[in-house]
Amino acid sequence: MAEADLGHPVLEKNFTTTKSGDKLIKNVLKIALIVIAILLVILIIHTIRNYVIVTDLQNKIAEYNDSINYHIKSVVTENNGTIVKMDYYKKDDKQVVFMERMANNEVTKISMYNNGERTDTFIETKDSKIAQLNSGTIMSVGIYNHLENDSKWQTILGCISAKIKSVDYNGKECYIVKEFMSSTSLTFEGAETYIDKETGIFVKSIEAGIVNEREYEFNTVDDSIFTEPDISQYTLKEKE
Repeated sequence: MAEADLGHPVLEKNFTTTKSGDKLIKNVLKIALIVIAILLVILIIHTIRNYVIVTDLQNKIAEYNDSINYHIKSVVTENNGTIVKMDYYKKDDKQVVFMERMANNEVTKISMYNNGERTDTFIETKDSKIAQLNSGTIMSVGIYNHLENDSKWQTILGCISAKIKSVDYNGKECYIVKEFMSSTSLTFEGAETYIDKETGIFVKSIEAGIVNEREYEFNTVDDSIFTEPDISQYTLKEKE
């Protein structure tokens, strides 16, 4: 009686192919898991770095939140060539705003004085000088935290997408912050915010083609800045 042939060439080939395929799938899955793990580690490091920077800036600007004596100078340049300059002064309950708008070779100046009880407005163009007494609410300019959020978790979420890098701006060490989600600042895609490393204060933004640059002074405002101009040189306009 002939011995049975236990080996079958086709079955052995299929078994070998299946085994090789399983090994290949395992290797691919292993590589994929390694890549995912590396990306996850990079994301965690990125988020932690951003969170440390953002919370440090938040703590620094908190020192200025209750300031009652400061001067803010702002220059806004629009993409159509219009330039708006502003000087805002605050001391205790007094405020004054000087604005100068330059567009189409014409200059308009607006001065608003608030003595703590009422606001007087003075408007100058090339053709007229108008004064309006007790004109209403003045445009207040505060020290705003552009990285503020309602909770630590919101800050962490904002830090995941944020892009932060160091830059020298007008001799100041600053951070450029992009794509940070804040509950208080709505920004367009691609917007850039420059924040002073030393103070945490916003000093420049580039957003939708508009450049806003700011300078600050603290505890230098003198009462003389709140002296209103000679009203006799203006045409008095009644409040509407």
